[in-house]
Amino acid sequence: MTTSRTSKLFIPVKPVPASRPRVGRYGTYFSKNYEDFRNECYKFLVKIKNQYKQKDCEYRVDITFVCKRPSKPANSYPIGDVDNYLKGPLDALTKVGMFWHDDTQIVHLVGFKRYQKDGEDFGMYLEITEL
Repeated sequence: MTTSRTSKLFIPVKPVPASRPRVGRYGTYFSKNYEDFRNECYKFLVKIKNQYKQKDCEYRVDITFVCKRPSKPANSYPIGDVDNYLKGPLDALTKVGMFWHDDTQIVHLVGFKRYQKDGEDFGMYLEITEL
């Protein structure tokens, strides 16, 4: 019998949903806001990369996005499709080379978005389980 190994981490970067890719004269690009978000995630993950190893296995990934609460929110939940929130941190983890070689190794993915609670920092809680 094999046992699953779960790693938990918090990325202290304000979550931003992926924008639609735009095609310009010099190629495809994303909005500046989303590019900045991906770069911040990448910079943070590079600092902690050595604590985790890449493996050739399947993964389950659970991500909770804690979004900054606006002063007068229009809804009880953050704006943006939850699937668009998932793309940024997964791409950053793949680029850094943490856990998996390619995010095709993720076979189970759960995303949850919510506003921050009083006194809570915004960011992303990840649970990554080797299957």
